[in-house]
Amino acid sequence: MNKREADIEYAKIARTLKEVREAKNISRYKLAKGIGMSKSTIIYIEECKQVPKVSTLLMICDFLQIKPEDIFKKARKQKL
Repeated sequence: MNKREADIEYAKIARTLKEVREAKNISRYKLAKGIGMSKSTIIYIEECKQVPKVSTLLMICDFLQIKPEDIFKKARKQKL
């Protein structure tokens, strides 16, 4: 996988995280507070300006009550 392909895959994951968060009516502020991070960090992750560490991704998934593999499955189905 080249850098461009990796960037596209990450964009799909970021979009999926945002969609799941919004579907559960959770604000960026509430998510950030719930995982001990700043709201700007959540914004950067969702807008593909920052790639989260695996530990951060796991905390986000835990807070959103979704399995990480489900995020990846949903992201794979998306078109950009």
